[in-house]
Amino acid sequence: MKKRILKLFFLFIIFLFVFVTFRRPAGKKYDIKVFKELKISVLIEDFNNNLNKNYWNIIDKGDNYNNELEYYRPENVNVKNGFLEIEAKKEDFNNHQYTSGSINTKDKFEFLYGKIIFKAKPAVGKGLISAIWLLPADDSALPEIDLIEVLGTQNNHTWTGMHYFDSNLIQQSKFITYPCNDGFSVYEMDWKKEEIKVYRDNKLIFETTNNVPDKKMYLIINLSVGGDWPGDPDDSSLPSSFFLDYVIIIPEEIGVK
Repeated sequence: MKKRILKLFFLFIIFLFVFVTFRRPAGKKYDIKVFKELKISVLIEDFNNNLNKNYWNIIDKGDNYNNELEYYRPENVNVKNGFLEIEAKKEDFNNHQYTSGSINTKDKFEFLYGKIIFKAKPAVGKGLISAIWLLPADDSALPEIDLIEVLGTQNNHTWTGMHYFDSNLIQQSKFITYPCNDGFSVYEMDWKKEEIKVYRDNKLIFETTNNVPDKKMYLIINLSVGGDWPGDPDDSSLPSSFFLDYVIIIPEEIGVK
């Protein structure tokens, strides 16, 4: 009986993949649920209610990477009308001239290998980067998997790739940039022991079999302002928002192929 229930659950997950990824009409909202009583660790967040604190940490800090200018405030992270909205603003707060938002799953949902599917629309504006990425759960600096990085001035292009240490402990990077639309796109990462593949709107756009991370990682979603790469922001383009429709994470141990 137990095997039959698990089999039905796996069939449900496969159906969910197909339905959400391939059949979901633009703008249509669904209440995605999973059988909690099976106690299988799957993250399914459709942002139809408040942010699920069992999965997410909402960041409150101003000391950030790459000389960025923002202070991450919880007030800049909101769930509205079935979407997660992360908003960047021009405002003075805690010795910063800009604020924005960031969430992550550290210590709450960490996994080694599996699938991530999400639907996102990047923010628009000079000096902004909309990003969804992974860092090691053990707090080491690398490896880092960047599922998407989108400059606010180039919303029709996305960066996807990795930073890692090679066998000589020298930092290396492998990235690709590719065209996309400036609206919502569906992304999927398939992370296995021997390879990583990333798809956008069902099209394979990145793959590697070299230096694939082999440690548990956690997910980060943020909208940064300024810094080394995008440069100073254009205040006239603010406020600007990064939107997500849903996020699904299914660790490989669940057994869904």
